[in-house]
Amino acid sequence: MSAGMTGNALLDGSASLCRFTRRLAAALLAAMLLAVMPQPAMPTARASDEATAAETLDAKLAQMSLHEKVCQLFFVRPEQFSRLKQVRAKSAKLRAALTRFPVGGVILFGGNMQSGAKLTELNADMQSHALSSSGVGLLIGVDEEGGGVSRVANKLKRKDRQPVAFDIGQTGDSARAEASGTVIGGYLSGYGFNLDFAPVADVRSDVRNAEIGARAYSDSATTAAEMAAAFIRGLHGQGVMSVAKHFPGHGPVSGNTHLGMGTSTLTVEEARVKDWLPFIAAMRENVDMVMISHQTALNLDPDAPACFSRAIVTGLLRGELGYDGVVITDALEMKAVRNLYGSGEASVRAIEAGCDMLLLPYNFTNAYEGVMNALKSGRLSEARIDESVRRILRLKQRYALLQ
Repeated sequence: MSAGMTGNALLDGSASLCRFTRRLAAALLAAMLLAVMPQPAMPTARASDEATAAETLDAKLAQMSLHEKVCQLFFVRPEQFSRLKQVRAKSAKLRAALTRFPVGGVILFGGNMQSGAKLTELNADMQSHALSSSGVGLLIGVDEEGGGVSRVANKLKRKDRQPVAFDIGQTGDSARAEASGTVIGGYLSGYGFNLDFAPVADVRSDVRNAEIGARAYSDSATTAAEMAAAFIRGLHGQGVMSVAKHFPGHGPVSGNTHLGMGTSTLTVEEARVKDWLPFIAAMRENVDMVMISHQTALNLDPDAPACFSRAIVTGLLRGELGYDGVVITDALEMKAVRNLYGSGEASVRAIEAGCDMLLLPYNFTNAYEGVMNALKSGRLSEARIDESVRRILRLKQRYALLQ
């Protein structure tokens, strides 16, 4: 037995020596290649540009009044701040309303779209007025996922309306998802939109009364991640911002949050290996925003919908996943929120949780006043508002929307 052990030891020693020799040779070859290859210049120019951009952003933030900062938090219909019955064309009243309430973003729906030409003119007029009056451009967004959620393609009867996400996911070809993002980004950009509330980054799950269904790319987390990332590349190639939705993952939600409460039994352990993978992939593609759902995730925070949960928004999304971009709520007019709180309280709770932008509060005036009152009482601090506005301005600066 001792002789056998000695033989094994010799074999092991010989193998180890061979492995060491191979590693040494590889290291020497790498060093030789590095010695002869031209080395990139230090990115001093880029660092200088970034410093200049940061100074510009800081200067803009310092110039803004508290009213202007709070307005930047809102992403609303044009009717909500203008009190016009329906906005379908540019107008002096709409421009005046934008001057009074320089909101961060405007979302349009089918009712705002008369024709391609009128839509383009409306968006161009809102954008030029925002830039000229405040030096801060608008995020002009729309829900354009493909399939049934295609506000522009459906209303304007476009022949290039894209398939629903699940049908694309079924092909297993992420190039199809990128092509879809390219087509959608192309026509949105042409109409003057700069943001698409897409892709759906949820993983489809087999639960009773599922809300997401075919809007998700796949029941495979890997496939959903590849497709969502590819769609984002397509949008970005056309200069259109992307929004990954609905964190912490709406696939396993039972119940419709548009109509009332929706719950999931998602755990952190499950999310890490499944539901968060598409969001992580989206972040690697520099997704511009992450949308928070209204689900009550019973195993993450049973006491509040996700959009009001500091544990989910700040603890998990910002803390564990390290996301420091713009976080936007799902529409605050949805009944999962409205059944619990008024527009003012809902807006304040979302900010307290760590959200940056407030999408579609049921009553914009009440929401705005709720935030201002929370600032006056000390419940919210101006420093907290600055934190969100800085993220919003940083995003706008990246898309040349900051003067």
